[in-house]
Amino acid sequence: VERIKFSSFLVFSLAWATLVYDPVAHWVWGGGWLQQMGVLDFAGGIVVHITAGVSALAVAIVIGARKGFGTDPMEPHNIPTTVMGAALLWFGWFGFNAGSTLAATDARVATIAVNTILASASGAITALMYEWSRNKKPDIPLTCNGLLGGLVAITAPCAFVSPAAAVLIGLVAGLIVTKAVSVLERRFRIDDPVGAIAVHGCCGAWGALALGLLADGSYGAGWNGVKGPVTGLLFGDSNQFFAQLIGVVVNAAFVFGASFGFFKMVERVMGNRVSAEVEWNGLDESEMGAEAYRNS
Repeated sequence: VERIKFSSFLVFSLAWATLVYDPVAHWVWGGGWLQQMGVLDFAGGIVVHITAGVSALAVAIVIGARKGFGTDPMEPHNIPTTVMGAALLWFGWFGFNAGSTLAATDARVATIAVNTILASASGAITALMYEWSRNKKPDIPLTCNGLLGGLVAITAPCAFVSPAAAVLIGLVAGLIVTKAVSVLERRFRIDDPVGAIAVHGCCGAWGALALGLLADGSYGAGWNGVKGPVTGLLFGDSNQFFAQLIGVVVNAAFVFGASFGFFKMVERVMGNRVSAEVEWNGLDESEMGAEAYRNS
């Protein structure tokens, strides 16, 4: 079952890209006030992932849950395809993180790549083992989200932490994913079918804070005006942690408020949700004019 009109999605996406994402990117990467404060985000943990996850939370609240949410079982459509998608993202993330050096000649590129693989593997294994021990069976979709949570969490600090710290960051991210998905669905009744809020929002916030905790001073001299190599709270510099904390809080507050307001505006002007009949039958034919899947 699906919920949103394609036209509403396009209108909101245009407003979001220009009026939400762009200001955040400028504040952190374009010489804005957060950058001048020393907030660091190597490959997009704050700018991309927290922004996306918090926006997903706002949209999920405004549009409401799917029909039957919490009563009817809603199982994944195709688990092999889910695993393949996660694997493709896993591969692409090496370009996302290591490519943010903008040059393979940067001496730090190897450490970034190693940190990326270690955090993602740690996140996947943690989510797998946690759910396996709790429910006596492995949960493959949640394992995929643990993998992605580890990738998201290492995105901001990937250049500034050691491989051992990357493992710890991924481990915590795997636990965050499993708990956040459960809390959002069961306690707050927020319908997030793919776990975007947990993976991108929660793990993005953890990764940004982990930079302020675990940066070991081996890299980053001159980044965003930081004097000397980037050093986190556990290595003697509390300033970086508090800068990261301010960056996370400011991003979440601004993005949630703006996304909630824009989506509410679209709701009033043109409506966001399809009819109940279309929701049950699926949006492929009614919204896109073609079926995504055919039985024959």
